Amino acid sequence: MKDENSHNHSHDKRLLGSTFAVAVPTLLSRILGYVRDYFQAVFLGTSRGADAFTIAYIIPNLLRRLTGEGAMTAAFVPVFTQAKKEKSKEELWTFANYFFFDLTVVMAILTVLGIIFSPLLVKIIGFGFKDIQGKWPLTVALTRMMFPYIFFISLAALAMGILNSFHRFFVPAFTPVLLNICIVGLAVVFAGRAKEPTYVFAAGVLLGGLCQFAFQIPFLWKQGMRFKFGLSFTHPGIRRVVKLTIPGVLGVGVYQVNFALSRAFASALEEGSVASLYYASRIQELALGIFSIALSIALLPAFSEQAAGEDIAGMKRTLAFSLKLIFLITWPAAAGLLVLNRPIIQVLFQHGLFDAHSTGMAAACLLYFSVSLPFISGVKILAPAFFSLKDTRTPVVIAFFVMIVYILSSVVLMGPLRVGGIALALSLSQVVNFLALFVYLEKKIGKIEKKAFLASAFKSLLAAGIMGAVIRLIIRGFDFAGLSFPKQAGLLTAAIVLGLALYIAISAVINREDIKSLKILLSRRKA
Repeated sequence: MKDENSHNHSHDKRLLGSTFAVAVPTLLSRILGYVRDYFQAVFLGTSRGADAFTIAYIIPNLLRRLTGEGAMTAAFVPVFTQAKKEKSKEELWTFANYFFFDLTVVMAILTVLGIIFSPLLVKIIGFGFKDIQGKWPLTVALTRMMFPYIFFISLAALAMGILNSFHRFFVPAFTPVLLNICIVGLAVVFAGRAKEPTYVFAAGVLLGGLCQFAFQIPFLWKQGMRFKFGLSFTHPGIRRVVKLTIPGVLGVGVYQVNFALSRAFASALEEGSVASLYYASRIQELALGIFSIALSIALLPAFSEQAAGEDIAGMKRTLAFSLKLIFLITWPAAAGLLVLNRPIIQVLFQHGLFDAHSTGMAAACLLYFSVSLPFISGVKILAPAFFSLKDTRTPVVIAFFVMIVYILSSVVLMGPLRVGGIALALSLSQVVNFLALFVYLEKKIGKIEKKAFLASAFKSLLAAGIMGAVIRLIIRGFDFAGLSFPKQAGLLTAAIVLGLALYIAISAVINREDIKSLKILLSRRKA
């Protein structure tokens, strides 16, 4: 029993180590992402150009999430991990090389088709733009300019999958930093004097995609990849990946598909609605990216190894441990966004062309996005479990119903709540997504020990609720909008620090066991 506990602690420590290896560069990327969004708010605001850029960027970015770092990577890592265990090094790298050049050809064709059919794609995603003078041609031009991004980022995502399979997490997680550096760098130098600054941001996206791929090449080479040209669409490993990828496109990308639909719905509302959803989602992604996304990236190789070794009991324990961590961290983040949505948007974005009206629209979106933060994080934990078991069909079935829930909710809510209703519909769909994935995963691998992590989740929710209520009372005592920017920033920072300290203090009393376990694991990780 002692050996088993020691093994469990060792596995948890390794998982946390991998998570932190992703979390640190991801946090840096999110911070630079805010700098990027700050310049976008200053130069574009929620104007015609901001809406056009947002729609133009979402099209190749959606395809990236679906075919690149989404379904393809989720399908590739379990197959590659199994091959690493069963095949020789020569066979392993032959498979990797074939897949790399097959993907290169497919993405090149898709990029050319995307450029040709950009007007049709914009007509579908941004259907509300067709009657607004100048918005339609600008969106099409930006889409065509950014479409090659999917080519570079898909190859970068494959490189990420290979490196992650060898438990090399830091370098792949660092690559988004390069994207943000490219966009910010070009914006600082050129946006202020450009006639149409949206083109500067589009050029930054394209350059960033190239850098994300190129940066990983030396590390792939060091790992053993030699990029020997060869094509084989019939290789058994490639056929397995493709078989898993095709149904997984919808399953892994349900949130991205729904978010693309949200842009389409928002394009039919008042100007600035599309951009407001974007800015609010960026704050939500900042909260997600610090830990949840990092943990999900570290989990896929871990689950894949457990699945390859038929260690279902270990997988269940890892799931319960991961869900505990997720709820411990995301409930206070959700409470913070719930009570501080307007101050956060004001401090971060209300500059230049981004005015008080823009703040009101984006804050409404952020308010409703906050509801789903723990559940989106939970989905990111559950989805890798399905992929590691080479089951991409179940998430597809669930995704179909989730999409219906989202569409129906949007139609009902966007009338009275406008763009906020679209954000709320997205949140509700993710609650449904999480619950359905959990139920069906239990049917697949057997009962997961729920009592411990549900008790932990409730305690975290209680602590976060008390924290949120206290911070809300404090912030209401100030005329936030009437303060100068330095005072606004200072008050917001103080509220966040106080909230964090209060949450930790309350958790130390009512959730002492989990805080103590996490502290032990963190100290062992450092040792």
